[in-house]
Amino acid sequence: MNNRPSGDADLHAVIWGTCAVIVVVACTTHRVRLFAVLTLALWTLFAEIAQPWFTDLRARQASDLIGNVVGIGFVVVVLQLAHMRKSVTK
Repeated sequence: MNNRPSGDADLHAVIWGTCAVIVVVACTTHRVRLFAVLTLALWTLFAEIAQPWFTDLRARQASDLIGNVVGIGFVVVVLQLAHMRKSVTK
C-alpha cells in the first residue's frame, strides 16, 4: 500500500460493488434485493469497524468505508432505475 498513498477506496468500491451485483442476481424479488443489499452495506460497516479487533494488519479507515458505500450505492441506483423502468413499461 505504500505505492498507493491515496489508499484503496477505489478497490473497496469495485469489490463491494461486485458483491452487491452477486447479491442482486441471487435474489428474486425487488424487496428481497433491497433488503439483501442493505444487509450487505451494514456488514461492510461492521467489517470496517471490527478490523482492529481481529488483526493488527488492518486499521479502520473512513475512506475504505466510503469506497464500500459508493460501490454498493452504485448498484442500488442501477437496481432502482431498472425497477422504475420495468414498472413504467408494464
